[in-house]
Amino acid sequence: MASNAGYYDWLNFNSPISDCTADRLVRLQVANSPSTILDVGCGWGELLLRLLTACPEAEGHGIDHDEALIKRAESNAEQRGLTDRVRFSPDAGAAAPADLVVNVGAEHVFGTVDDALVALWDLVHPGGHLLFGYQFWERPPSAEVKAFIGDLPDLPQLLAKVTDVGWRPLDFVVSSVQEWDEFESGYMRDWEEMVLAKGDTAVEARKRADEQRAGYLQRRGVLGFALLTLGRPADT
Repeated sequence: MASNAGYYDWLNFNSPISDCTADRLVRLQVANSPSTILDVGCGWGELLLRLLTACPEAEGHGIDHDEALIKRAESNAEQRGLTDRVRFSPDAGAAAPADLVVNVGAEHVFGTVDDALVALWDLVHPGGHLLFGYQFWERPPSAEVKAFIGDLPDLPQLLAKVTDVGWRPLDFVVSSVQEWDEFESGYMRDWEEMVLAKGDTAVEARKRADEQRAGYLQRRGVLGFALLTLGRPADT
């Protein structure tokens, strides 16, 4: 595979999600039979395309500000024969309410996590689902890690934020250390492939990979990632 440093060539998802976890998430959402699916912060659309494959009657809309990732998403959709049921765009303002909304690792589109949980409420049809992915502290972080990552809730605090808005937690899964290892290794692989190809001339790529690895080892087992399936009550 050609290296395109910083563009996730070695990753299926831009979050610590294994294929096994993705399959579970898709099964959960299919059970609600969504006819419209919106993914805000879709990246290259992998999760959205898997959902559409499992929901053959559904139509999807993926939104991401990165035009290179949108092009990759459109290519992936064409390869899977889904171009007639999905569209991709860069403008979050074009989002329309849907039966199922996905926002995984992209709460920043709306601001803070609290802003996102409120804004996403209006994008989910009553009785619909939200698949929401966000970081949390598995264990208390060191001062250095906290300074780098910023303020985060622990898992009980994250779930309290969810229910305070009115969402009902239907399911949650926490990424394993193995999923984190695979994700971080896949991200760094872009840079390492450049180092292998260019040797000592790839000074910046080597520095970037070494810094990323060192930082990850500091937060390994401390920084968690939760994937929450949330329901909006039908009468709201």
